[in-house]
Amino acid sequence: MKINILFLLMSLAAGLTSAEQWRDNSAASKLYFAPSFEGLPINGEFRQFSVNISSDPNLQPESLIVLVQIASADLGSSDLNEAIQMVDWFDSQGFAEARFSSDQIVATDQDNQFVASGRLSLKAAEKTIEVPFSWQQSADGSIRMLGELKLDRGDFAIGSGEWSSGDQIGLAVKVWFDLNLVGTND
Repeated sequence: MKINILFLLMSLAAGLTSAEQWRDNSAASKLYFAPSFEGLPINGEFRQFSVNISSDPNLQPESLIVLVQIASADLGSSDLNEAIQMVDWFDSQGFAEARFSSDQIVATDQDNQFVASGRLSLKAAEKTIEVPFSWQQSADGSIRMLGELKLDRGDFAIGSGEWSSGDQIGLAVKVWFDLNLVGTND
């Protein structure tokens, strides 16, 4: 009986340590966003962010944390880049980082497709959102993670004051990503 309990405890301990840890390869990962001006998209990119993910031993994603440096937002124009850092928009001096965390990731009925349900903290607001994504292991052992979602900038008080109506700058903001993840267990 003692041997069975010892074996059970060792098996449980081995299972706890067999989770895989992944982080973004920043040189090969992209995080984009696109607000719209008078109905036309303006494509932008966050140039500084980090992604950390845990997966089970079968490489199924289990939890993730994404941190985005707000001041790294780039809309391709120095005037726009300066404007979006102001208090009415991102307020990057008051809120330097956005954070998404999830420990509720479920597989969909399509192969390699998942949905992460978690909390997005952006500016002074926090909201539960769902992030659909694909998760595919590459031949080199890395993981490619692709996803797209829409956010309502009004939920986070981005574009407040005269910009809050969405008349000129739309309320819906497309966010998409193409991540290359490398294992950190080595």
